Amino acid sequence: MPIDNRLRLASVLIIAVAYLYDYNLSLHDTSSAETQVIHGWSTGIQDPAKRVKRVAVGLNINADLIVSATALLDKLNIKQGATEDHALLNSLTDLQESFGNFFASGAAAERYFAVGDVFDTVIEAADKLEVKEYSIGGNAALMAYMMAQLTEDVEILLIGPAGPIVRRLMPSKVKISESSVRETDEIHLIMEYGKGERWGKLTTPIATRFITSHDVANAELEGLDVFTSSIKDFQPDVVMFSGLHLLDSSGLAKQIEKIHAMDIELGKLPKSLPVHLELASMANEQLVRLIAKTLLPVVHSLGLNEQELGLVSRSNQGPHADLTADENGYPEIGAVADILYWILTALIEGQRSLLTRVHFHSLTFHIIATLPNHWDNSLSAVGVGARIAGRQACGDIPINPAKVDLRIPKVFSLSVDYAPLRKQVITFDPSKPLLKWQRGDVTFHFSPVLVCKKPGKTVGLGDAISATGMLYSQYTHK
Repeated sequence: MPIDNRLRLASVLIIAVAYLYDYNLSLHDTSSAETQVIHGWSTGIQDPAKRVKRVAVGLNINADLIVSATALLDKLNIKQGATEDHALLNSLTDLQESFGNFFASGAAAERYFAVGDVFDTVIEAADKLEVKEYSIGGNAALMAYMMAQLTEDVEILLIGPAGPIVRRLMPSKVKISESSVRETDEIHLIMEYGKGERWGKLTTPIATRFITSHDVANAELEGLDVFTSSIKDFQPDVVMFSGLHLLDSSGLAKQIEKIHAMDIELGKLPKSLPVHLELASMANEQLVRLIAKTLLPVVHSLGLNEQELGLVSRSNQGPHADLTADENGYPEIGAVADILYWILTALIEGQRSLLTRVHFHSLTFHIIATLPNHWDNSLSAVGVGARIAGRQACGDIPINPAKVDLRIPKVFSLSVDYAPLRKQVITFDPSKPLLKWQRGDVTFHFSPVLVCKKPGKTVGLGDAISATGMLYSQYTHK
């Protein structure tokens, strides 16, 4: 049969499967798909056999100033115009063009303001807005905060530059080392916008945020000097760290210096102590290659979203380097799985690597990929991470099914470039939201996200997801 005919036949089959899916659902269950997912999580998520009791978290800590993006731009008299992504922001024009670029696509992004005086002008305008909020910021601080909120008996140590706003807002159960105390906070500006919001001629397809800062302390990884010594004194069960994306604005020499120093510090820890690295928005491919070569082999777990996943692949000649999310907020599931497989089996090929787990999170679905004999309870971990995303975005515990949408496709393949999985068409059953499949030595654990229709907050979701996912994961390889 000619290829075109086979493709047409495959399309017809997928449409037929989707029709039967809707027909069977209407016959056998009158509850919404969202309600079924919520129930599926409640029955499918199990506690780990051995709970995490002590977690050390570093290194980036700051205070977030959260404002309406369009209200701030109006305050600054910045009008919508040309759109262009700038790796570094040097002016208000750079801010206008970079923000417009991501606003138009609905992609979350973070860009560093290289000129402190201009950034101060922006912060002064933001602080004068009637509607604004200061909150804990920085991936490390947010992971510590979320774990404190979600657990009763987990002790948490936070390492990094903690100013007075952060110390006031952080729960008392989070221990901040004396060496981390600072007189002033680093401020990160969170410019949020809602789905369908307009700015000039642009309309954004989803709700998300644009982040910018002129962060000196975290960009210098100030907490690095006491990172290992603090961890050894605390004796945690798990270590989680982030903040490497703040090296995005540094020159190559500085990047090499700091990444090398981080490598040395991690090398001082026992290899049996699981270490999770959480990536964040970056634009510098050189930095990503450096992280992949130097640090991925010495961490046990990696967390990232679709932007970072695509950048890791693009920077290191991996598959599907053009990975993006569509208008519904999801990248192709099979393509994501292909890249996760490549990271665990080929990216650091030939090196002795500790990396055995990757936690991918996007707006509409999550996948945890693992290598054998290292991690237990991963299916529950991906489920609890997806559930916390919906809870945090809408601010409802439990999730109100009327306020969320299930946006993943009804039918999908598990790979794009691996024929045995590409030929399998999965018909998603919302009553059984946690899926598991195998490709070689890699096991994939999947959960949809229930996307909040009108999210109250978009910042910090990735950190909440990774924090809860690690609390439900059990590292078994010693």
